[in-house]
Amino acid sequence: PAPPAAPAPAGDGPEYLKAFSAANAAKARAHDIFLRLSNNFTAMQSRNIAFQAELARASEGDTMRLGVPVPHDTIRNGVPVPYDTMRHDVLPAPAQPAREVFMDRAQCMEFAVGSIAKVLGPAFAEADTYPTRVRLPGEPLMLVDRIISVKGEAGSLKSGNVVTEHDILPGAWYLDCGRIPTCIAVEAGQADLFLCGYLGIDSRTRGLAMYRLLDAEVTVHRGMPLPGRAITYDINIERFARNGDIWLFFFNYESWVDGEPLISMKNGCAGFFTPEELAKGKGVVLTAEEMAPAPGKAPTDWAPPAPFAAGKESYTDAQMGALRRGDYAGCFGPAFAGLPLAKPVGLPSGRMKLVDRILELSPRGGRYGLGMVQGEMDVHPDAWHLLCHFTDDHVMPGTLMYECCLHTFRVLLMRLGWVAEEGSCWYEPVPGVTSRLECRGQVLPSTKKAMYEIVVKEIGYREDGTPYAIADAFMYADGRRIIHIHNMSVRMGGGRKDAIEALWKKARTSAGVPADSGPRPAIFDNASITAFAVGKPSEAFGDRYKIFDEGRVIARLPGEPYKFLDRVVKIENCRQWELKAGGYIEAEYDVPPGEWYFKSGAQGSMPFAVLLEVALQPCGWLAAYLGSALTSPSDLSFRNLGGTATQYAEVMPDAGILVTRVKITKVSQSGGMIIQDYDMEVLCKGRTVYKGVTQFGFFSKKALSEQLGVRGAARYTPSAAELADAEQTVRGHHAAWCPPLMRLPGLPDEKLLMLDSVETWLPSGGPAGLGFIRGLKKVDPAEWFFKAHFYQDPVCPGSLGLESFINLMKAAALQKWPDLPAGARFESMALGAKHTWIYRGQIVPKNDTVTVEAYITGADDASRTLKADGFLVVDGLVIYQMKDFAVKLV
Repeated sequence: PAPPAAPAPAGDGPEYLKAFSAANAAKARAHDIFLRLSNNFTAMQSRNIAFQAELARASEGDTMRLGVPVPHDTIRNGVPVPYDTMRHDVLPAPAQPAREVFMDRAQCMEFAVGSIAKVLGPAFAEADTYPTRVRLPGEPLMLVDRIISVKGEAGSLKSGNVVTEHDILPGAWYLDCGRIPTCIAVEAGQADLFLCGYLGIDSRTRGLAMYRLLDAEVTVHRGMPLPGRAITYDINIERFARNGDIWLFFFNYESWVDGEPLISMKNGCAGFFTPEELAKGKGVVLTAEEMAPAPGKAPTDWAPPAPFAAGKESYTDAQMGALRRGDYAGCFGPAFAGLPLAKPVGLPSGRMKLVDRILELSPRGGRYGLGMVQGEMDVHPDAWHLLCHFTDDHVMPGTLMYECCLHTFRVLLMRLGWVAEEGSCWYEPVPGVTSRLECRGQVLPSTKKAMYEIVVKEIGYREDGTPYAIADAFMYADGRRIIHIHNMSVRMGGGRKDAIEALWKKARTSAGVPADSGPRPAIFDNASITAFAVGKPSEAFGDRYKIFDEGRVIARLPGEPYKFLDRVVKIENCRQWELKAGGYIEAEYDVPPGEWYFKSGAQGSMPFAVLLEVALQPCGWLAAYLGSALTSPSDLSFRNLGGTATQYAEVMPDAGILVTRVKITKVSQSGGMIIQDYDMEVLCKGRTVYKGVTQFGFFSKKALSEQLGVRGAARYTPSAAELADAEQTVRGHHAAWCPPLMRLPGLPDEKLLMLDSVETWLPSGGPAGLGFIRGLKKVDPAEWFFKAHFYQDPVCPGSLGLESFINLMKAAALQKWPDLPAGARFESMALGAKHTWIYRGQIVPKNDTVTVEAYITGADDASRTLKADGFLVVDGLVIYQMKDFAVKLV
């Protein structure tokens, strides 16, 4: 009988986008029909049994009837004669119990690469004359080992059902970590191709339009099965739809192994398109929302187990070859050399070599800030996956495109440190996570390059400790985005968090680093912190800060040589981009024994200004992590407003690592300003060095320019008589003490002195009559600290302003106690002295003169400890106030 007439065209022309829009509506209606059919499961089963009985009767009678398989004449000993000489490793199917099947493997191969009429009868003979027809792939990707049953009216272009099986054979070419890989498990449900041919699609397209997958939603329910098992697929075509010359069909399938659900494919949509229609495709078009930075999901203490020495990495073809061999150090570098693994698991090779090189890998890249990797493959016209898919229409399978992205994803996860011994782990989708595939383009023999981009959106460990990650994945063909996989998931089966951490602990030990010392794994490493200080903020925190890479200006951390933050190792009770109180971090700074400030400071220990920066810089980092800059459409500057703290121990050159603990305790916003309060603590080898509270604010440029200084500042003004009696000489020099000021024992060199001269020294001056000292400094726009603090926002560090006050106090102490024993030095800040500072203004390059005043409030001759209050004034405006500062000669 002739096939039924095709539905009338819906629309004026075969415009792809109109067709697809109309198809979506049809898809929804078809899904409703499918649900109603599913509610009558018993009736469906009865019809299926009757249908199979009819097939059995047909096999005993007229085998030339429409849609009934014809006996195959190219079978020898149960194995098909090879149609594709590429598959030399085809293994014979395992012995199966005698049972009726609709088509055996040989007949499926005939459908794939031979004649459809030979298997479905002469009614389909015309399709063999068409330039193309719908087919199963050839070897080695023909994965239908048998068709158990078919339901539906042949040639009707109505709904239908096919049940198939795929045998996972020991030694199969595709095995990955000893299991069937995801792409093969999904692709083995490929008999929707057979079913749409059986239902008559070729009589409509007449070989002028080719099959292309458009959409599918895939959910994996369990781990990928091992060899020796068979997967059963129950595949349904719900309906066909036509718009102009474009035919679409909607399908789904369920699969199971050993009676247990394996994979569900829902909302499948495929179509048949002419070459012209395919060429007009625009690829995957992302919405603004899909491209905008967004918060990812990760544990607050998430940190890659493996160390990163750079913000971005790339790997050559040779390095990727090393990774396929399990040579981690050969690909990722020396950090992986000490891993105690005899035969590490690598990437698949052979036919499953799908990634030639890695163009870029960043542990904090991507729009979610949780990691991004880009891989690339050279496309060769004679590639096996093009030649077999299909014999008359060479195009890369969508499932293999998925696997290309999955392998690229694995490279990122392995670089993060999720590695193990071969045979102890495997990589597979996370059960229960639905991935949605959008295909809007093709990889053809004419394609030169395929590129894969993975953007991590969720990462961490499951309740049982299994590592997992979820990402958005994209594939590009010669620069055009053609694939979008939503929620691609990977878990490291067999892996556990504690085992991975123990592995890396052993690696550090074998490298000569004591297991309980040295830097902890960085959540944000030095490269990302440097990027935030002087580079692109998006490389530090993710794509939400791309707006500050160019154009807009963000509040930065200081750059070298005033950067005293190397890594962030712990983040708790906060999420990135959520500005609220309660967040806690731990940061580390490696103290170089020969660093410049030990020499410049001239006191043997870390200068106060540097220690204060060690305490404060993590506050600025946390403010950025929480997205403070995104709360305003205008650029904001970050300024310390003051604090109260106590120093408990000195930091000597052999200190090693300083750990700073910071907690944001309060956030308030008003009038375009943001005020944030922090607790801070610096520790060295477990001992508290410095501890206190501090406050920061975000301000517009206008607000900063209108600052009124310290309110109610009561400056001390010496009387004319006091000035007349002022001591005119100090240690034989004029009271200006310049340049001999730098020659006084215990005072810094010019880099940290922060004073040009002492203008006034009154030994009995000041409100307490214990001494008054005033120093001056001319502002030089070329000073080193303007370049370091901050990039794009030059301002003198407040800590250096406090250092100038301390140095003024040191000069006064040297006048009170001039007879010092050999080797005497300053302890500054004096240990145990609780002190307070207030900032209400800034020193910028355009300023002229800084005046620093100290009023001695206490002088202990026995301990040679000097205490003072004071102010810092810039061009007549009091902008800093210091209370209860103390220095001690030891």
